[in-house]
Amino acid sequence: MARATFWHGDYFFATLRGEALHRLHFDGDRVASDRTLLEGEYGRLRTVVVGPDDALYVLTSNRDGRGDPADDDDRILRVTLSR
Repeated sequence: MARATFWHGDYFFATLRGEALHRLHFDGDRVASDRTLLEGEYGRLRTVVVGPDDALYVLTSNRDGRGDPADDDDRILRVTLSR
């Protein structure tokens, strides 16, 4: 049985400087909506992928090579979205 996510066909991207996850929803070949998610909640977000469980996995990138690492510097977030 194939699983279908309700965000099938949407495009997600993470921003380092903007510290946000973006979701673009398409209507045909045009962007119908652009939602900003997780803005400023976890610091710099490097990348996002859809996992085999249909959750989004977001990699944070807060460690810049200076100082001592903190427990929450860089991590992988598992994100599930509801309708």
